[in-house]
Amino acid sequence: MAIKVILLDKQARKYITEVRKKSRRLASFLPKKGTIEIYLINSRRMKMLNKKFRGKNKSTNVLSFQKPKNFPGTKFGEVYLDPIYILKHKEDLAFMLSHGVLHILGYDHEKKNDRIKMEAKEKQLLSKLI
Repeated sequence: MAIKVILLDKQARKYITEVRKKSRRLASFLPKKGTIEIYLINSRRMKMLNKKFRGKNKSTNVLSFQKPKNFPGTKFGEVYLDPIYILKHKEDLAFMLSHGVLHILGYDHEKKNDRIKMEAKEKQLLSKLI
C-alpha cells in the first residue's frame, strides 16, 4: 500500500514530515495494493468539507472519503487531516491518521461489533507506529 501525503494549507506545513514518516510506517502494515492520499489542511477548509459532505457546520479532526466501487484507478480514497485541530484538542495525530486510513479500508464504527473490530485494528496499528 502506498500512502501519499499532500500539503494543501501552509498552516499545516510543520506537520508534514511527521505525517509522512508515520504514513510510510503505516503503509508497511497494510495488506492491500493501491494508494491512499492524505491531505493536510487547516480548520477553515475542514469546516467547509464537513459542511458540504456531512452537513455539519464545524471543523473536525479527520474526514475520509472512499473511492466509489468500479471507479477506475488504483486510488482507494482520500483522508483529510487537520493536525492543528487534532493537537489543539489534545488528540493523537498517529491515531487520527490510522483511524482515517481504516475508514478507507472499509472499517466503520456505526454498529457495536464494527466498532470493536475497528478499535482492535487501531490498537494493533498504533502499537507498530510508536
